[in-house]
Order: sequence, then C-alpha cells, then structure tokens
Amino acid sequence: MKKKIYGLILAAGFSSRMDDFKPLVLYGQKPFIEHIINKLGTVCDEILVVTGFNGYALEDSVKAIYHENPILKKIDFIHNKDFIKGMFSSVQVGLKEICLKMQEDDHVMLHLVDQPHISEDVYERLAEKAHSPNIKVIVPSYNMNAGHPIVLLKEVVEEIVEAPESENLRDLLRKLNDEIIYVNISDESIIQDVNTLEERNRYLK
Repeated sequence: MKKKIYGLILAAGFSSRMDDFKPLVLYGQKPFIEHIINKLGTVCDEILVVTGFNGYALEDSVKAIYHENPILKKIDFIHNKDFIKGMFSSVQVGLKEICLKMQEDDHVMLHLVDQPHISEDVYERLAEKAHSPNIKVIVPSYNMNAGHPIVLLKEVVEEIVEAPESENLRDLLRKLNDEIIYVNISDESIIQDVNTLEERNRYLK
C-alpha cells in the first residue's frame, strides 16, 4: 500500500496580534489559508484544518473558495473546543483525528496558518523525504535554524497524542532529537511567522 501524507493546518487561535482573522488575511489576492491548502494539496492525500476562534466562519469560507474545485474532497475540519488552552491542544486534537486513519508508514505534515509564503519546492522536498523508509521526524532548516512545516511518522503522532496536556510540541521533539532528519532549505520563509500586519507587509512581498 502506498504511503500517505496527511496535511494538518493549525488555524484555531485568536489572531490577536494580527488585528484581523489571520487565516483569511489576504496575501496577494488570496487568503493565507488558500495559499497553504493549495500547496499542501500537491503533496498530501488529505488535509485536516483545526479550527477554534471563528471556526464556523473559516469552514464556510474554505468551502466557498473551493466549492467547484476537486481539492475540496481532500479537506476536512475539526473544531478544538479548548483552543483557548493554546496551540498544543490543537496539535493533539488534529493529530488524534488523523491518527485514526493512518497506517504505520504514513506521515503528517504539520503546518502553521501564519506561513502562507513558503515555496512549493519546500513541500516537494519534504514529501520526497517522507517517502523514504524509517524516518520519524522531518524538519526543514534554514541556516541551521529549524522551521516549518514539520513531518511526523505515525509512531511519533501517537506519542504526541498520548502526551500530557502540560507538554508542548517543541519539548517533545527535543526528546526525539536523534530521530530528526533535517532538510536544508534555502527558503527563509520556513522560519518566518507572519503574526502582524507589519510582518505581512515585510515578508510577503
């Protein structure tokens, strides 16, 4: 059976620093979420969006954007009712849902909603590495700085899902440091989070 890659987009936060609803903020003529889905859609078999704040509005917007596009069949949503607890709660909610479908050799590509400007080449390189055997964690790196999206094997997904709520993703991955494969990327956007309108204007040229 062919290995699958599942896309997981974390889009549950308040977007408080953006002064606008981040997933639907425009980059060029398209909202952040559309840029991300379009690129994940080229390498992922299914895409799950974790919603929270303004969740129903986001789901309706995505369905309207893709209402005549076959990619909509790849997209599903899950609402994190505890999104106020922070990003790790959304990570666990999303991974728990995806884990139910995964085979042992499948991976999840975990994507933040504030990085709409990563180049398509990054996704292709990460996906190619994911199809190699026995790789647990794949992390893109720019000038020795770890970035996103990260790619996780089912075994690691299960560990994250079962971790205490008091944990965080960074510390869990640090414990797996010997299992991480870093992919050197020349695209600085993998380490740029667009959290404010000023950052949007600076990074998204």
